[in-house]
Parts: sequence; C-alpha cells; structure tokens
Amino acid sequence: MPLDVYAHLPEGLLDLPAQRLHEQLPRSTLIHVDGARGPELFVSVLLHGNETSGWDGVRRYLREHPVPQRSLSLFIANVDAAADNLRVLPHQQDYNRIWKGASGAEAELASALFDAIAGRSYFAAVDLHNNTGHNPFYSVVTELAAHNFGLAYLFSDKAVYIREPDSTMTQAFSGRCPAVTLEVGPVGDPRCTDRVYDYIDRVLELDEVPAVDPQQLNLYESLARVHVCDGIDFGFSGDPTIAPLMLTGGVEAVNFHELPAGTPFGTSAEPLHRLLQVLDSSHCDVTDEYFEHTGVNVVLKRAIVPAMYTTDPYVVRQDCLCYFMQRLQI
Repeated sequence: MPLDVYAHLPEGLLDLPAQRLHEQLPRSTLIHVDGARGPELFVSVLLHGNETSGWDGVRRYLREHPVPQRSLSLFIANVDAAADNLRVLPHQQDYNRIWKGASGAEAELASALFDAIAGRSYFAAVDLHNNTGHNPFYSVVTELAAHNFGLAYLFSDKAVYIREPDSTMTQAFSGRCPAVTLEVGPVGDPRCTDRVYDYIDRVLELDEVPAVDPQQLNLYESLARVHVCDGIDFGFSGDPTIAPLMLTGGVEAVNFHELPAGTPFGTSAEPLHRLLQVLDSSHCDVTDEYFEHTGVNVVLKRAIVPAMYTTDPYVVRQDCLCYFMQRLQI
C-alpha cells in the first residue's frame, strides 16, 4: 500500500526528527489524533523532505498537548526524501505537484490519501513548507475566499494567490474547507519552528475560521514562473563559477519588493530563448513579455515583484528560479 493510516500517534514518534521518521514510518502516513472536539484540522508536513520546520513545530505542539483542542489529521508525506535530507528523491515526482494528474507511484499515493479522507469533515487544511531564498513569512491561497484570507492573516499579512500549478495539496482542498499553504522561512531557523507551533496552537483554539477582508492583507497574484532552460549552464554573480548564463544573485534579497523595468537579471551572450523561459498560469511561454537583451545584459522588460528567488542550483533545476507577481486589489 502507498499509504499507512493510524488511528492514533505511534508511541515514540514525536521523539524522532524528520531524518529518522523512516525508522517507524516506512512510507507516507496519515495519523488521526483525537482532540477535544471536531471537525478535524488537516495538517500536511514534509511534502518536501528537507523542509522540516513543519514537522518540528507540530511534534512540539503535540508533545505539549497530548489531547489537542481540536482533532487532527496529520499527513506525513515524503519520509524517504526526509531520511536523505532531500527535497525529493531522483526517482520521485515533486510531492507538492501530485494531487492532480500525477502518474505511477505518486498517483497511487494521491488516490489512497483521497480515499482515506473521503468521508471526513474538515475544519481547515494547512500545508506547511519551508522556502528557499530570503523571503518574509507569507502564505499561499488557491481560492479567493474570505475564510482562506482568514487562515492566511492568522500567519502573516502577506499572502500570494496562485492558479498554477493546480496540483498542489492546498488546491486539492479547494471548495472542501478553508485551505492555506504556509511558507514559514528557511530550514534551520528556530523561529520557523516557533511560528509553526504558534500557528497550530491558534488555529486549534478557534471556534470557527475568521472571514477576513482581503484589504487587510498585502495580497499578491502570481503571474508566472521563471525557469532556466534545460541544457544551459548557469551560475550567480559573486560566485567563482563561470558559466554561459550568470544570474544576478542579489535578486534573492529583494523578494516581495517591486523591481522596475530595466533591472538587470543576468548576463549572457546566448540568445534569450536559450537562457530563460517564463510560463504563465496557462503554461504559455511569455518570456518576451518579461525579459529583453540589451547587449549582454538580460534585463526586466516590465516592473514585477519576485518571490521565492533562489540561488540553490538543485531547486532551480527541479522546480524554478523564481515566481513573478503583482499586487492584487479585490
């Protein structure tokens, strides 16, 4: 079976860091934790195996609150990747892209999880992630609804609305219950664990998810994802690496800040279509709307707000370089 289901927390599980969960959990696991009342809060952790703050915050909460204020369904996702401290193993699909249209073992896992929770009523759903690059605490919503904004505002005044990819865990709960993804900061920062603990504590104390006006949030809309083209070697300015594409690593420091047209994004003598690809929410190539060459400089063609810009080459290859956003007024 691709999924194990427990009616209670296995003894000793809360003592294990993410890297050792595989010692007790041989595969993805759904655990039901009885609380003082229902309906349950669905919480997912370790969809990316190296993003451990979610598990650390949740297990700290459950150690201190053996009977939580509200029942929980805790989904512990990629224990195999967590064992190797990797986002995803080479043979796996990204566990935050498998909840619609996946194939193979990951499709079987998605089907098994949906079957396991099909008859359950949920108070809300929270998917916990660390993020790459320097970003503020923020949340992600996939549906413009007042209760989703309420879940987001409990964590941060910054939120991002995304339509693509449409195969995330949070998207899977769209229309079922209020749902949000929390981007809790970089791995290894103890403040991230504290934020998870505090958030879970606050949500479980709620009698109902508050409805929040979007005007209370600094709300952004994700417009596109930026990818480095396959087959092009790249590096970042300030690194000793010399590559055909040298990206401006300093962009990482200005995530969530608007960059004007003309801002340098990299240097290369190669044609633009060989360097970067920008895909909008419909998966259309819109690179020429966002970038242009001026000499050897690759610069922004229009003002944008970057998010999740990362200088981690593995993440760039496996996922993307960054997202482009704009402020959203509702």
